[in-house]
Amino acid sequence: MKDYRFSLMVLALLTLAACKQPASEEPTEAAEVAEVTVATEAPDYAAFDKNVAVIRSLMKAHEDEDLAFQTELMADTLKWSPPYYNGNEWLGKEEYVAAMKGYHDGYDNIKFTEGIILEDGAEGGMWSGSAFPKATATSTPDAIRVYGTWTATHTESGKEIGVKWFGIIWINEDGKIVQATDYWDVHGLAAQIAEE
Repeated sequence: MKDYRFSLMVLALLTLAACKQPASEEPTEAAEVAEVTVATEAPDYAAFDKNVAVIRSLMKAHEDEDLAFQTELMADTLKWSPPYYNGNEWLGKEEYVAAMKGYHDGYDNIKFTEGIILEDGAEGGMWSGSAFPKATATSTPDAIRVYGTWTATHTESGKEIGVKWFGIIWINEDGKIVQATDYWDVHGLAAQIAEE
């Protein structure tokens, strides 16, 4: 009888093992979401707001042509990638400040309108963090993506100009800008000024 019970138990275990579905090699969507949630920290909204305030101060100082205050917002070690192609060479604070002075000397009524241009207006001009790609997902707000439109009056010609602008600005724990990169159509600005 013992052999019979033992045989039944072995048969039952084999049947259960055979019926068990193999684990999927592809994680389910819920598992992926859980993995990303576990892998990233909760967003620090207060730090994001603080960094956005620094950037908005920079934009306002540029509108006001307040080069001294713009300079105060920058770390001495600032690295800057200008909007024109220069072999992707990073420049320093001195070159960034000189470029800002050039804009102040060459334009009046400088204005920044924050936001991504949509069919029915503008939406959100400051973004940070990412969920994709998974390998580099982050919730830290030290790099802020900034979208907007710059308008001004060209001082010499009196022409009204405008450019869509995108930049990424990195801010350190001291609230100073440590790195910035600009993307906008430099040639398009020159073409607007040259138009008859």
